[in-house]
Amino acid sequence: MTAIENNPGISQSRGAKVQDILKTDTRPVPKAFLDFASPYVGSEEVPKSRFTSPEFAALEKQYVWMKTWQFACLEDELKEPGSHVVYDVADESLIIIRGKDGEIRALHNACMHRGTRLTDDAGRVDSFVCPFHGWEWDNKGDLVNVPGSWDFPQFIHGSKPTCLPQAKVATWDGLVFINFDQNARPFDEYAAKMIEHFKEFPLSKRYKAFHAVKEVECNWKVLMEAFSEGYHVLVTHPQIVPFCGDENSEYSIYPDNPEVSRFFNPFGVQSPHILETLSEETIAEEFVAFSSRSRGYSDQTRPEVPAGVEARAYVAETFRERMSAMFRANLDNYSDSEILDAVLYHLFPAFAPWAGIGQPLMYRWRPGRTPDTAFMDVIRMVVVPDNEPKPDPAPTTKLRRDQRWVEAPGMAGLADVFEQDMSNVPFVQQGLKSSGKKTVTYANYMEGKLRHFHKMLDMYIEEGLRADGKSLDVLDPHRVGAQLD
Repeated sequence: MTAIENNPGISQSRGAKVQDILKTDTRPVPKAFLDFASPYVGSEEVPKSRFTSPEFAALEKQYVWMKTWQFACLEDELKEPGSHVVYDVADESLIIIRGKDGEIRALHNACMHRGTRLTDDAGRVDSFVCPFHGWEWDNKGDLVNVPGSWDFPQFIHGSKPTCLPQAKVATWDGLVFINFDQNARPFDEYAAKMIEHFKEFPLSKRYKAFHAVKEVECNWKVLMEAFSEGYHVLVTHPQIVPFCGDENSEYSIYPDNPEVSRFFNPFGVQSPHILETLSEETIAEEFVAFSSRSRGYSDQTRPEVPAGVEARAYVAETFRERMSAMFRANLDNYSDSEILDAVLYHLFPAFAPWAGIGQPLMYRWRPGRTPDTAFMDVIRMVVVPDNEPKPDPAPTTKLRRDQRWVEAPGMAGLADVFEQDMSNVPFVQQGLKSSGKKTVTYANYMEGKLRHFHKMLDMYIEEGLRADGKSLDVLDPHRVGAQLD
């Protein structure tokens, strides 16, 4: 292995930098893409226990999941009074519902009598009736009926609250977010950088064309990290190496809003791992053939690329034409970058909307009921057709652990790429339990965003412990940079 002079936190890749690639665009590039920041966040080791320990999972739940803003659903899924979805995280559950007064609420999904879960599924109701003893709440969360009410004077005569407890709700650009902490700082402050950038990529002008959620056998952070860096592309996704700038991806961390970060993976350029120079024609042909399948374009013919083209410009124009026909929308003003590149924003702890239009995805990750299980949502947000009503949101397909992404209708060829990622994560979870090495080692730049994420976890947990007057001893063995024997 050849040693190189490494400026910590700065890319040393042979490939062109993203900001230089953007200068070749045939259209004006969104200003948001030019706003990048890559501070060095250290080189500390990260204890494996953060991925496997029930004690650390409990700290995460209490001081991260109960204190942060989380994407719950789309406003379009709550159009009518009584329309609702269920949002589960760890062992908590909320009913996100539009009440008869038009207000969106996040009601705790548990009967106030003996704790029975009130509902499992999305739908539209006037009220929720507990399946155990029949207590009933209307769609604002108010208690309206108690069988044998004479025996519950503490509820009937006002000495106990009669409304279902609520979490805090915020709406932004057609999306609904929740925070279990009623005293949480405002969402527009928490997500300020993302809100600023997405003024150029309005999600309210898209609709949910596809949604699948799958339970996976690994920790939620293992699952999230698998989709947060380009370092794995060479081995995990070798089919895209001819047209993917994997090693020269750009990672942004915004010091003024550390809850927001970004992973910018350029396409239409060859991987720096390929030492021979591929022709622009070869890059274009490989990219069009692969992406037409993965993006589900109706036209999947392999093009004959003319000599002398620039791959990014040619592929972007090809996809503009195909997507315009497929989406029934004029996409001529979208930049090459918005058409081609994977630009994933990450709102701490676990929401990741893509800024581009070529593969307009949103990801969400959540912990399961143990440190060894997690859930991942994949949502495709497609541009609304020109001069047509906004389509209704697609239903959600729920996949069990033993099911594959290809079983979700509408995922198209993207499922093949996801299965490659899924093939890794259970083995990662198993290996994290090995006693041979007690820590994870991240790259300084390509995985610096992951290290930053773990430091954010530590910050929230430490702040919570201090606020509760508790010792930091419970965090110290798991902390980033902990000295382990």
